[in-house]
Amino acid sequence: MPDRTDPLTGPIAVVGMAGRFPGAASVPELWELLRSGREAVRRFTAEEMADAGVSPADADAPTRVPYGADLADADLFDADFFGITPRDARLMDPQQRVFLTCAWEAAEDAGLVTGGGANVAVYAAGSLSTYLLFHVLRSAEHADDMLTYPVLLGNDKDFLATRVAYKLGLRGPAMSVQTACSSSLTAVHLACRSLNDGEVDAALAGGVSISFPQTAGYDYQEGGILSRDGHCRVFDAESSGTVKGNGCGVVVLKRLADARRDGDRVYAVIRGSALNNDGSAKIGFTAPGTAGQQAVIRRAIEVSGVPVGDIGYIETHGTGTAVGDPLELSSLAAAYRAEGTPAGDTLIGSLKANLGHLDAAAGVTGLIKTALVLHHQTVPPQINIGEPNPYLGLDRLPYEVPRAEVRFDAEPLSAAAVSSFGIGGTNAHAVLSRAPAAEPTEEHHPATPYPIVLSARDAEALTDLARLLRAHLDEHPGIRLVDLAHTLATGRTRHSVTHTFIAADLADVRAGLDRLAANGPNGQLPSEETPFASARKISLPGHPLRPQRHWIEPETPRPVQPQQATEPLPGAPVPASAATATETGTDGGLLEQITAVLEEHLGVRGIAPDDDYHDLGGDSLLAVEIVSVFRGRFGVTLELDDFATLRTPARMAEAVQAAQAGEATGQELVTVREGDGTPLFLVHPAGGTNLLYVKLAEHSHSTVPLTALPFPARTDAGRPRTLRELAALYVERVRTAQPQGPYRLGGYSFGGNVAFEMALQLQAAGEEVGPVLMLDTHVPESYVGGRLSPREFDAAFDVLSDQTSLMRGIDLDILREEGFLTIWQANHDMLKSYYPDRRFDGDVLLLQAEECEPEELLDALRINVRDKSLWQDHITGRLRVQKVPGHHFTMFEDGERITALAAAFDDAVARYRKR
Repeated sequence: MPDRTDPLTGPIAVVGMAGRFPGAASVPELWELLRSGREAVRRFTAEEMADAGVSPADADAPTRVPYGADLADADLFDADFFGITPRDARLMDPQQRVFLTCAWEAAEDAGLVTGGGANVAVYAAGSLSTYLLFHVLRSAEHADDMLTYPVLLGNDKDFLATRVAYKLGLRGPAMSVQTACSSSLTAVHLACRSLNDGEVDAALAGGVSISFPQTAGYDYQEGGILSRDGHCRVFDAESSGTVKGNGCGVVVLKRLADARRDGDRVYAVIRGSALNNDGSAKIGFTAPGTAGQQAVIRRAIEVSGVPVGDIGYIETHGTGTAVGDPLELSSLAAAYRAEGTPAGDTLIGSLKANLGHLDAAAGVTGLIKTALVLHHQTVPPQINIGEPNPYLGLDRLPYEVPRAEVRFDAEPLSAAAVSSFGIGGTNAHAVLSRAPAAEPTEEHHPATPYPIVLSARDAEALTDLARLLRAHLDEHPGIRLVDLAHTLATGRTRHSVTHTFIAADLADVRAGLDRLAANGPNGQLPSEETPFASARKISLPGHPLRPQRHWIEPETPRPVQPQQATEPLPGAPVPASAATATETGTDGGLLEQITAVLEEHLGVRGIAPDDDYHDLGGDSLLAVEIVSVFRGRFGVTLELDDFATLRTPARMAEAVQAAQAGEATGQELVTVREGDGTPLFLVHPAGGTNLLYVKLAEHSHSTVPLTALPFPARTDAGRPRTLRELAALYVERVRTAQPQGPYRLGGYSFGGNVAFEMALQLQAAGEEVGPVLMLDTHVPESYVGGRLSPREFDAAFDVLSDQTSLMRGIDLDILREEGFLTIWQANHDMLKSYYPDRRFDGDVLLLQAEECEPEELLDALRINVRDKSLWQDHITGRLRVQKVPGHHFTMFEDGERITALAAAFDDAVARYRKR
């Protein structure tokens, strides 16, 4: 493959590698792990999780996933070798210590001499210092030291690259690079540019990510990036996300012409790389952008000059998410087809299945794997894959997933590529080729003597180095003497203690090493520069390190088991037996008390037993206060949807009496309105109640039966934690009432999103589903972004009460005590982690509010303003939109708005009759 002459895109040789990875303490160990198809992700023991600070309650929570890919010996560091005091080593983020160590080892692997003002660049990426947050600042010694220089210098990412430059004596640019998951491949791209600009002679590039505590596991969130079962199943039908991994990777890069001149060993050649950002052309800040991915891949191919048909392996970003993997492969295929004709059997893989997601170190680790694939002419097996994800469409793509190791013995693998895409939209892609064939070497007279030069920080380290070299020669008897001598003499940094002897063959070398180990160093250096014609640098043991533990333990108390409460918590049900006879009385006395409660809260006197609560002016939120009073006065819990169907004081008294007798009152389905034909099942909004549907039905003239799905009662065990789980529960309830389709589903706001997911699940089960009816339901893209903390959501609730008449005059403390706010936030969190995994094969009927919600409220709830017409992208049928007065929270207000909404609702449900 010819070298390119473009100064910005010339070929760059990968001449050195080093790293620490889960289950692999070095690059060679990583390669063996990949080849053997092993998984470094593991299940943490209860003891490990407890040591990580996870309480027993959290460890046993149904959403806790006790898996991860931890990095062994992250607390160890040879501070003395790098001239760092024990105090500073303890303060320093282990990420910085591990990266410094790997940078040194990568330089040794490359035969790159450091120190003396070497014109070498450093481009480094790191993750947030959790060691600072959870260890240093939680220790008694450094709790108040956040702004002190020793703490900042040891933990701020700004000093990751510059510390390496300082400690190794490198005078090229030293830059920390932060683009989230794509950071380290971005660092490689920048290093290539620096080399092609002629700015430096060599560059170190890589990344590190180690999060503490390492063995805590994580809480699974539906729609998030983390896996449901603790395994990353890239390309698999059961894929549900990735797993956090911890590790570090560093590569050494040189211009190919310089590497060949210097006799460097070349693992592979970077022929071209590219970098871009998605911009705003995607559904949200954290979402992938297919246009950006395609553009960066096409650019990398273009500048590489490599025909796409030569690229036989691609290391994908591959996080194992059900949506992300199909999007990535479709973008990849589109980009490659736009640049030529891809090979029909291109192999694809992702080492995240083996190691988990290494975050800032992910891209460079993928590059290391890709370079090793070309170096060894072998593609490791892809693990954790059974049945392929059907949404990948592999039958239509030119890709194959290797289930076993693939060796290229007959026809060599000439090129490969690697992708890395960061949250926030920075995309990187690189195209690599195998190393060019080495130039023919001259024959050396077997008796030609060469100086064997060894150097170390102290005499003990030098004798240790001699023993390591002796063992290496025994394991690799085919090493050429000239290559050994050349590597030791020109590819090693000189230290204060030296030793030199002359050897004419490997037997002389072994004897000399044995003498050194027995007698110690002689302090000699070669008397003059020795020519090493046609010699090559080879892999040899580096300077032995003596890592010790440098660690700060936080002053964190052990989890305390909760004590048995002696008094009922505010708002908790009082046992029926605790209520006095005077409080409950006879049936007549109970009815009188219930009537008195209603008169007090409605401001109406003379309420009769059969008067309707809603006719008297009662609404959904006032019902929350009344239900709270019932709980405190009568010792019973009525769910709000039960209260909505009771409607009269007489029926309320019957329900309270039944609850006091221990009879269940909760319902899985609530009949809002009886009628003729197939019912329309309506899912509650985020607050969990269906009272608004009762109000809507009162103004509706349609005869379509309306059945509501209430949020699971507070007594239900194991409430669903994700929107898909909630939809699955509601599908089960609907199919119990109506065993076969066609099904009619709808909902207001959050209820519309759940109804949409129910429709997808019913269609997947082979059922017919009619148009989904949505009452001002936001598109999934509106919820992309971070969740709210309980305090933030509480503040948003205050904004809601100020901005809308819906909640004015309501005691918000009552709503909080009754759990209304908790349910609302739980459902809002579900929306934040949900995105449909396929399109609905049908229509959507959308009743859309004419006005936008107040910006202050949208900001408080972190809802993105997105046109609801985007629902069309999620369906194969037609989106029918009808505007109604008001905005999202005022469209149900009494008067003209509820009348207009009911009329639009009747028009929409009439379409069911026409089908």
